[in-house]
Amino acid sequence: MQALKIYQHGPASRLTAGEAPEPILGAGDVMVKIQAAAINPSDVISAEGRFPDSPLPRILGRDFAGIVVEGPKELMGKKIWGSGGDLGISRDGSHAEFLAIPKSAVSVRPNNLSAELAAAVGVPFQTAWVALVERGAVKSGEWVIISGATGAVGSAAVQIAAALGANVIALVRNKADEKRIDLSRIKGVAHTEDGDLAATVERLTGARGAELVLNGVGAALFQSLVDAIAPEGRMVIYSVLAGRKVSVDLMDLYRKNVTIHGVNTASVDVVHGAKILDKLTPLFESGSISPPGITQRFLLSMAAEAYQAITFGKTILIPDKIFRNGSEITSFA
Repeated sequence: MQALKIYQHGPASRLTAGEAPEPILGAGDVMVKIQAAAINPSDVISAEGRFPDSPLPRILGRDFAGIVVEGPKELMGKKIWGSGGDLGISRDGSHAEFLAIPKSAVSVRPNNLSAELAAAVGVPFQTAWVALVERGAVKSGEWVIISGATGAVGSAAVQIAAALGANVIALVRNKADEKRIDLSRIKGVAHTEDGDLAATVERLTGARGAELVLNGVGAALFQSLVDAIAPEGRMVIYSVLAGRKVSVDLMDLYRKNVTIHGVNTASVDVVHGAKILDKLTPLFESGSISPPGITQRFLLSMAAEAYQAITFGKTILIPDKIFRNGSEITSFA
């Protein structure tokens, strides 16, 4: 089969898709024919060797959509989707023609999503779900600040939080970023470059503060977000792109009874990931949330170019044979 299999770590420019043996199914596994797979920044990090405990050789790729072609009779032909922090990192992943996963990792994809759109959901929406629901315990009616609201995870979190009945304050860098937000989903917007976050949150919430804060930026916003948290509030940190270390007055935390959580979705394996996708399915099917926009599509044989081209929006990889057969693929650019 065609696969993006690496034998040593290195830059994305050196990636080459070639031939590899088809997966061998273990007891309780199913075989998935990949129709489309997304590329995430974590896939690039995996290729470069920046994840610990990543054996070689291995096939890259976390997110996918496909069809079950081997396994229990009741699962045969099912159109599924999936994602896991183990895929492409500690076990063979989805940037290939075929993928073996446990049958407990099978999640039937929403009936209103194509293979491409379903493949684009995984990492951003799973991260947002874990941060909001599993760690943040968001409740309807709460005020939630979502930093990096125009990013992949942030925009997913905005949608999920709003769909679950939270009052969302989108935190963006400036007016230009604000134009990229669906303002109908949120209760307010704050800017990091030219505004006082605590004052804005106080005004929007009627001096209540935000019960839940998602920090997808890191140290640069930590104190500002602490200042905006309501008493008994929670902060969930899922990225540290803008700094890893902070100096904090602990009194700010204990006087408010603040709880801080970390989220590392590399620990969310494909089985756990399927359970999250099952919970997201009715939200997609009802139109309460929408998948990310797809900005680029590449053949799997163009993997090096594709891995170097990921930017705002989602980049999709399509196995060459699938594209030639035209199976559910809407276009190619």
